[in-house]
Amino acid sequence: MPKFDKTTLPMRIKTVGTALFGPGRGWTVALARGLNMSRSQLFEYRIGRGKRDRDIDGEMLDLIDRERDANSARGMALTKLRNRLLSMRKEASDAA
Repeated sequence: MPKFDKTTLPMRIKTVGTALFGPGRGWTVALARGLNMSRSQLFEYRIGRGKRDRDIDGEMLDLIDRERDANSARGMALTKLRNRLLSMRKEASDAA
């Protein structure tokens, strides 16, 4: 029985896809979109038959960076919104 290899490209694709977009069925669609490829192209990479001229690992690293930056910006925007709401709440309380 062959040993299961966690370092193969298909496993790296699944690891990144499920970590970024959750373990449900939608991670393949979201990952394909993030890598600017069709779901069928992603499927080819997942079964080990994708083209060798793309640096999928490099593209996934870029996608991870983009997702991290987007979430960081959203976190800052939510903090500002929270602080604004607290300020508005205090003003309303003081006016009452």
